[in-house]
Amino acid sequence: MKLHAALLVVLLACTGLAIAQAPPGAEGVVARYLTTPYGEVNGLRLDNGTLALFAPHLAQRFFESTTVGDQVRLSGHGGADGVLRATSLVNLTTRRTVADMPPAPPSPPTNRQLATLERLETAGTIDLVLRGPRGEANAVLLQEGAVVYFRPDLIKIPLARQQPFAAIGIGTRSSWGPALEAVAVGADLEQARAAIHAPPPLP
Repeated sequence: MKLHAALLVVLLACTGLAIAQAPPGAEGVVARYLTTPYGEVNGLRLDNGTLALFAPHLAQRFFESTTVGDQVRLSGHGGADGVLRATSLVNLTTRRTVADMPPAPPSPPTNRQLATLERLETAGTIDLVLRGPRGEANAVLLQEGAVVYFRPDLIKIPLARQQPFAAIGIGTRSSWGPALEAVAVGADLEQARAAIHAPPPLP
C-alpha cells in the first residue's frame, strides 16, 4: 500500500483538466504546498491556479526557500497536461534562487524518521482531478485542502471539478490539510464507509 515519494510525483503528473500546453514557467504567489501521505512536500500551487511539481531531490530545497504568501517565479518543463515540472525557483520576495543541479553521488543511508501515519477521513468538493500517464484518475485535490491518492480501481463514482468526494485511508496532517492514501472512496463519507465493508467483487 505504501507509495514512495518519487512514485507520487509520477502519479501527480497529469491533471487531465487543462486544454492548453502549460508554459515552461509561471509567476505568482504561493498559495499552498502539496504533500504525500508521508508528509513530504512534492509540489505547490500558486494563487493563479498553477500547479507545479518538484523532483524529490528538489522538493525540500524549494520548500525551505519559500513560504505561503511569497511571490515566486518558477521555470521548468510545461506539458499538455497543464502541470509545470519545476526545475528552478526565484523567490521575488526574498531574492533567493534555487536551481536544479546534477545529482551528487549517493550518500550513505540515514535513519530519517518518517511521519507518523494515522487513519483519516475527509470529505469535500473536488478542485482538481489528477491523472496518471494513461489518463487514469489516481488523486484529487479538494477545495477544502485535502489531497487524496488512490488506486484507479477504487473509483466507482464520477470524478470532476465541483463534484462531492469523500475518502477514508491513512496519511498525515499538515497546515495545508490532510494528505492520505485512500482505502475507500465515495460521494460522501457514508458511501466510503459502506465501501470498506462491501464484499469483494466476484472474479
